[in-house]
Amino acid sequence: MIRGATPLSQASRLTVRQSVRSYSTAPNQGNAIMERAQQIGTQVAKTAERLLGRYSEPIMYNLRVAGSLLKQVYIAEKLTPPTQLSTWTAAYRQMFANVTNPSWWTHTLPGGEWRRVALYGTEAVGIFAIGEIIGKRSLVGYKLNTKGKDAGHH
Repeated sequence: MIRGATPLSQASRLTVRQSVRSYSTAPNQGNAIMERAQQIGTQVAKTAERLLGRYSEPIMYNLRVAGSLLKQVYIAEKLTPPTQLSTWTAAYRQMFANVTNPSWWTHTLPGGEWRRVALYGTEAVGIFAIGEIIGKRSLVGYKLNTKGKDAGHH
């Protein structure tokens, strides 16, 4: 026994053991949730690949590149996600309210702000496309079928 420590009753020792056990199983429960989320994500990805057919390879590649780019920006800018659910819900509630409100559209469309949003979107797509061309070192970097009955057919 440690000097100066008071002996614990059997009920107290049992309570401490149970709290230690529940604390030690919390990470295991978190791991189980993460594994289940990965399984669901894998199932969704396989279904999407099957539905997209031959277009799945370039689309999945572009999504991986975009994810990598976003990850680098996230790290470089030292961004952190909102820690409270109320922040998320308030932001999405405001966006949904704006999009479903006809007066928002009547002020946005004639005001010319939609042009700026369209320009930013076009710039983003153009910069992404240029990055793809540079990264592949080719204008068209996907494998083409050069043999077989459909070799020359587009």
